Amino acid sequence: MYKNTIRSLGLTSKEKSYIISSLQNKSSRYTKLKDLASKAKRENKIFSIFGTCNAVRKALVQRGWVEKIPPNRINMFRINSGKISSKTDIHYELERLMLSNLVEKCNPNFVWRDTQQDYDTAIDMKNECKTIVNKLKADALWTTKQGLCTYMKINYWFYIEDVAEVCCPRSYNSYDTGEIEEFIADYRITACTSLIQWVISMLANNVTIFTETGTIPIKVITFALNRCKEYLLQKRNRDIDYPIKPVSTKQWNAFLKKYYRLITNKELFEADKENRLLLYIGYAQFILEKMYIYRPQVRCEGYQNIWIIKPGHWSRGRGIRMASKLGVITELLNKANAKYVVQKYIEKPLLIHETKFDIRQYYLVTSTYPLVIWMYKDCYLKFSSQKYNLDNYHESIHLTNNAVQKKYNNYAGRHPELPMNNMWELNMYKKYLSKIGGDGVWEHIIYPGMKKSIIGIMLSGQDSLPLCKNRFELYGCDFLLDEEYTPWLIEINSCPDLTNTTEVTAKICPAVVDDVIKVVLDHAIDPKAPTGMFECIYQQPMTVPRFSTSTELVVRGYPLPNDYFYKGNPSINQIKHFGDSSDENEDESSLNKLKSIYSDDAIQDQFCDMNFNDNKTGHKKQSGFTSDSENFDRNDSDIFPSAITDILRTKKKSLFQTHVLSNLNLFNAIFNQSLNQYPKKYKKNQKSSHRNMKDRKNSKSVTKSFDSSSGNIDNKLKDYVLQASSDILTFISEKEKVYNAM
Repeated sequence: MYKNTIRSLGLTSKEKSYIISSLQNKSSRYTKLKDLASKAKRENKIFSIFGTCNAVRKALVQRGWVEKIPPNRINMFRINSGKISSKTDIHYELERLMLSNLVEKCNPNFVWRDTQQDYDTAIDMKNECKTIVNKLKADALWTTKQGLCTYMKINYWFYIEDVAEVCCPRSYNSYDTGEIEEFIADYRITACTSLIQWVISMLANNVTIFTETGTIPIKVITFALNRCKEYLLQKRNRDIDYPIKPVSTKQWNAFLKKYYRLITNKELFEADKENRLLLYIGYAQFILEKMYIYRPQVRCEGYQNIWIIKPGHWSRGRGIRMASKLGVITELLNKANAKYVVQKYIEKPLLIHETKFDIRQYYLVTSTYPLVIWMYKDCYLKFSSQKYNLDNYHESIHLTNNAVQKKYNNYAGRHPELPMNNMWELNMYKKYLSKIGGDGVWEHIIYPGMKKSIIGIMLSGQDSLPLCKNRFELYGCDFLLDEEYTPWLIEINSCPDLTNTTEVTAKICPAVVDDVIKVVLDHAIDPKAPTGMFECIYQQPMTVPRFSTSTELVVRGYPLPNDYFYKGNPSINQIKHFGDSSDENEDESSLNKLKSIYSDDAIQDQFCDMNFNDNKTGHKKQSGFTSDSENFDRNDSDIFPSAITDILRTKKKSLFQTHVLSNLNLFNAIFNQSLNQYPKKYKKNQKSSHRNMKDRKNSKSVTKSFDSSSGNIDNKLKDYVLQASSDILTFISEKEKVYNAM
C-alpha cells in the first residue's frame, strides 16, 4: 500500500472552509465535484504527481482521474501570492484543491515523479499492490556512465542478430585498475591505427609527408603495422601457438613521441629510399580491413586519438574534459578523487553544415520480465553553437547538451539553415536528408540502428532489475551518427528533462508524456487501443523450463571429417603426384607446381596458418615473417601480408599484382625462409662431406635463389624443402576447396 511519511501539512481548517464555502455558492458544481471524487474512488482513478509535469496531469484529468496533491504542495500559495489573478484560473485552482481534499484519505493509484528524488514516499509492492509508478523498483545502472560502461562490455553475451546489436564507443572505468591497464593498451593500439589511417589519408589527398628533410623514420609505420598484426593474432587466439614477444614501455613511449610529432607538430617522414612505400600502404589498407572486424570504431575515430573523460555521476555536461595525450589522461585520472569514465571520442562524426549534432531518442520500459520495450518514433536533434574543430576542445564545440549550449552565442557566419535555438525536429532532418540524396537513410539505417542498440543494452542490464508489477519508466538516450549514418549510443538518462526549453521540446515533450499514458493505461486495458507514436520494438518471449528424468538424456552431435584434424605434417610421399620429374629435379618441379597453383586471381587466405617443422627442436615455426629486433625500430620484414581477403583483392588487386606478386614473389620468400630455417646439424654434415669449396658456395647460392641449380642440394636439405612444400601444397589444396565452394 501507499505509505506517506511526510508530516501532515496540507490545508488549514480555515482554508478548507473558504474553499468549501466558495464552491457551495455554485451548488451544482460542488455536487459534480463530489460525484467525480466518489467515482474516482470506486474506479481506482486517483493520482499524485511529484514535480511539475503538467502534461501528465492534463492527460489523466481528461480520462476522469482525480489528483491527490502531495501534502507538502497542497496550499493556497498561488492564490494568496497573486500568481494567478483571473477568475477562471482561481476557480480552477479552488476546484483542484477541493477534489484533493475529498480524496485525501485514499491511496493514489498512479504516481508520477519527474526526478530521481523519492519525495519521502514509498510504494509497498507486496500483496498485489495496484499502484502504478513511473519508476522501476531498482535504480537502472545503465543510466549512469559507469553502469553503461559495464554493460557495454558484456553486451556480446546478449547479441541477437538484427535484433540486439549495441554500437557504442569503447569505454573504461577509472576506479578499476584492470580497466585502466586495458585503456592504456587500447590507447596504444588506437595510436597505431590512427597513424596508419593518417598516412593513407595524406597520400590519397596528394599531401607530401615523405621528404628528404623529414625527421621521422619510415619504420614508425612498420612498428604500427606490426602491433596491429599482433593485435589480430591475439584476437584470433593465435598467440597461443605463436607467442608474441612483448613490446616494452620504452619502445611504446618512443613510438608515441614520434606519433605526436607527426600528428600534432606536423613533422614529416624521411624519404622512402628503399621504394617500399607502396607495399606498406597496400598492406596497411589490408590490415585496416581486418581491424574493422574487431574495432568498428576505427572508421570514425580519426587520427588524433582523442578521448573524453566524464565524471561518473554528473550530468548536463558538467566536469567533462577531453585529451589526446596518454600522459595527460593518466595524470588526470590519478589525481581525481571522483570516479571517471574514459571513452573514445568519435573524431569523425556526421556534421550538418560543419556543425556537430546528436539525436535525443525516447524509449519506454513497461515490464522487466518478460522485457517489453517501446520506442518513440519521433525525436529531435541537438546542435552545438560553434563550428566543429578538433584543434579546440571547448565544450561549446563538442558538447551538444542544451544546458551547455544555452550559455553561448552561435558563431558568426553560421549556415542559415541551422536553427537559432540549436534544435531540429525530426521532419526537418528528414527534409535535409532528402535534399542531400539521403532518402530512406532514416528508415533503413538510423532508426533500426538505434532500435537494436536500445534492445541490446536493456537485455544486458535485465538481470540487475528485480521482478516488479505496475512499474514503468521513460528513458532518454543520446545517439551520435558517423559519416556512414551508423548511430553510436553515447549515454542513457533516467528522468529525462521534459520541460519546454525551446519550441521543439515544447512540442515533442508533452506529446511523449501523453503517449506514455496511452501505453501504460489505455493499452493495458485494451490491447487494440492506440499508443500514439510509441512502437513496441521488443517483447521478450516467455520460456517455460522443461524438467526431464535422467533416462531422457540424449547427446546429439555431428561427425567431423578427417581433414578437420589436419596438422600440417603430411609425409613427403604425398607430393609425388604433383610432378613426374626425377628425384634430382623433384624440388624444382614442386616449386613450379606451386607457382602454377598460385595465380593472381586465386589468392588464398591465411598463409600465416602454415607451419614448418624444425627437425632440431621439434617445434613448429611460423612461415610468416616474424623477426623483430630489440630496439624501437623493429625489422620490417614481418609486416608483409600473410593473408589477403576477397574484399582487399577486389579493391587493390592491381596494386598487389604490381608490387607484391611480381616484386616480392611471396612463394620464393616462403621457400627462402624455410631454407634459412634448415637445421644447423645438417649444415654441419655438409661441412664434413667431400665437396669442395666451390660446391659449398653453390649450395649457399641455393638458399638465396631457388633455381635450376637445385641438383647441388644434398638429400637431407632436399627432404626438408619437400617437407615444407608438402605443407604448402596441402594447405592450398584445402583452402582451394573452401574457396571454390564459396
